[in-house]
Amino acid sequence: MSPDIVGRLRPPRLASAPASPAPGEEYFNSTGNTLQFWNGTAWISMTPTAGGGTPVLTASQVRDVGVANQIRAGRQLTAADFTALGLSAPAGLWNLSDLTDASGNGRALSNRNTVTFASGINGAASTAAQFTGADKALYISDTGAADPFRIKTGSWGCWFRTAKRTTGQAFLTKWGASVATASFWIGSNSSNNLQAIWADGATNPVGTSVSDICDDRWHFGVITLDGATVRLYVDGVLEASIASSIILNPNASAPLNIGAQQADGSTAAVGSHFGRIDEAFVTADVLSADQVRGLYCAKIAHGLGAVPSTFNLSVRRARKGAALDPVADFPGGQPVRLHNFTAGALTDQGTGNVTLTNNGAAVAVAGADGSTGGAFNFVAASSQSLSSTDAGLPSGTVARSFGAWFKTTQAAAAGCIIGWGTTSTADSRLLVGASGGITSNNGADGIAGPFAADGQWHYGVVVEDNAAGDGVKRKLYMDGLLVGTSTTLNTITLLGANSFRVGANPNASTFFAGQIDGAFVCAYALTQDQVSTLYAKGGQQLSPSPKNAGDHVEYADSSSVYMVLDTLDSQNAVDLGVS
Repeated sequence: MSPDIVGRLRPPRLASAPASPAPGEEYFNSTGNTLQFWNGTAWISMTPTAGGGTPVLTASQVRDVGVANQIRAGRQLTAADFTALGLSAPAGLWNLSDLTDASGNGRALSNRNTVTFASGINGAASTAAQFTGADKALYISDTGAADPFRIKTGSWGCWFRTAKRTTGQAFLTKWGASVATASFWIGSNSSNNLQAIWADGATNPVGTSVSDICDDRWHFGVITLDGATVRLYVDGVLEASIASSIILNPNASAPLNIGAQQADGSTAAVGSHFGRIDEAFVTADVLSADQVRGLYCAKIAHGLGAVPSTFNLSVRRARKGAALDPVADFPGGQPVRLHNFTAGALTDQGTGNVTLTNNGAAVAVAGADGSTGGAFNFVAASSQSLSSTDAGLPSGTVARSFGAWFKTTQAAAAGCIIGWGTTSTADSRLLVGASGGITSNNGADGIAGPFAADGQWHYGVVVEDNAAGDGVKRKLYMDGLLVGTSTTLNTITLLGANSFRVGANPNASTFFAGQIDGAFVCAYALTQDQVSTLYAKGGQQLSPSPKNAGDHVEYADSSSVYMVLDTLDSQNAVDLGVS
């Protein structure tokens, strides 16, 4: 054990130190793996982790925002989170597990047309407002000249999540039918960027961010206006800065809205949101970049009872692509088909229990995690594929999800990774297209994603749901990220023998060239969180790698460490020690 000790121990003593030394005396004891230090008034105990110091996190996975036990970023906010950063309590703060105001000002929301609640940024049930477009909003009617949300300068923002693309959506607004009644607006635009609009009663400039924020993941958007500059932050990063001498409209009589604009008890919602919103706030303070990032942090308890002075951080990296557990890794239920190809096996760990047939003698090769014989290699010129009956697979417009790990350099011709049904008319397929981009076809409807024929392992997943609340019926994911959508869902017609295929179209055409691992089909729609979790399933961990804690720790108090771990891969785990 090599603890970091700051200062002198006078005189140093071991186990012979008295249970209660006299005030001002200093001792240390070493008991097992615990260091006890008498600081002159009390004993302080420290047990080191791999990174040293009192353990706070030990091999904790860097789960994405919105997944239970996530430590990447984000937390439920309180008024104290603002005052601890030197700010005043916000004018309004809504955690959105209900309609109450967490700012302490009692500014509760009203609910237009029964907005419901779903899981939020912490992965807990019913902790975010769920919007489905239509005429739905949460609102507070304007109270006149003294209305607390008629701020002249200040900041407004929220966590938000949407898979609805190329559609303008309002997140948090005080915006009426005309600029004379409007003040501030934050939402998404038709280019899938974060957008801010602000008004002085006569003009309404617009600012946009850089990032694509309509990707079915949680993002933290904040707008600040100080009368000289408007700044747009996405996930704690400044993405746009616009010179503007506008002071917000002091006569803005529009209601405050979450999930829309203009809506109140008698006025219909405009610009409705498709997705979820969490931790919305409005404050008259102009947040600095550090304060925005401070609100973006994850909060991790440490239990020292004092503000830590030393932070030790290490990352346990892991290989992606480990074999999936048919029960533990699929919280929505065991998949209908699951082929991990462990040691070259063609057996099925899904409920179908259907063994694949090897057509053309495809060869078992190393899997996505490097395991021996954990994947199959396909040679398109040899017409190789794996096949079985499609009996029992989802048909019609029943919800379904399917995907696989794949690796290819095939860019001159299309190749099907997994699919079933009547090819091109009544099927669902995951492919690499003729230009090398990941693609999903459902009958005549196609989704084109980014380039994937780079010779690296990628994880492709397709989710199809005719009853999707956001109206996005088909979603294409690569490496845990949403890369394409469609609002069309066509039926699947089953064909029987050899019409479920891995490595070719269901009708034994469009053969794939490359490797495939971990093919599965579920008879339900996976959420983005679940897709991300499947992608993050790691293989063998490497030894802990020390990191600069200052790159991730924003600040600390006597009970918690506030961290941002969004630059770490989600299959990795972290150790954190403080002292």
